[in-house]
Amino acid sequence: MAGAAAERGAATVGPGAWGNTVRELVAAKPADATALITLARDGARRVWTFGELLDASGAVSGALVDRGVGRGSVVLTLVGNTIEYPLLMLACLRIGAVLLPCSEQLRPKDVALRVARAGPKLIVCHARNREVLERAEPPCPVLTVPDASLLYGHAPPPYAELGPLDPAFVLFTSGTSGEPKLVTHVRRYISGQQLQARNWLAAEPGELVWSTAAPGWSKSTRNTFLSPWL
Repeated sequence: MAGAAAERGAATVGPGAWGNTVRELVAAKPADATALITLARDGARRVWTFGELLDASGAVSGALVDRGVGRGSVVLTLVGNTIEYPLLMLACLRIGAVLLPCSEQLRPKDVALRVARAGPKLIVCHARNREVLERAEPPCPVLTVPDASLLYGHAPPPYAELGPLDPAFVLFTSGTSGEPKLVTHVRRYISGQQLQARNWLAAEPGELVWSTAAPGWSKSTRNTFLSPWL
């Protein structure tokens, strides 16, 4: 995507300071280094490099901006373990939007509760979940994936300069002791992952980390992508 290659290798700042997580975690990596691997239901295996993730997520962030998403806007996703999940995560982190990933196990009343409490500016939904979402009657626009117009054809916007207290993610508790509660994770939460990545996950360079956690669970957001990259 236009301008993405020129952004790689730019000066970075620590994740706990003013800066941008995508610039610090993705753009600063070697463009040809392996970032993640996807395995499709039919067994198809795709290796994504950091350069490819930067380009694709930059286009997705452009698509979000073109639809009115900005700094502080909540983007609710119902896409499952698809490539759109990490691309949307990076797209939101790039522009300072707030990602609310939801589990595909949610029923219409569960989705409706999250929509009412989080007030998303936009919802991105996989086609297989569209019926559940429509029954929740969300008042905001909905994009359905997989859709090439979401991933490509949009110019990447500039990196938002964000601080440690800017929100990064919104996650809901499991609701075992009452209705699920909305919990906001600010940007300094990401820098806290460095300790966990080093001493708990402890993956070494070149090793693969396989997470079976689905979007909507905090470990999916933390352990699937951020910790291995940190």
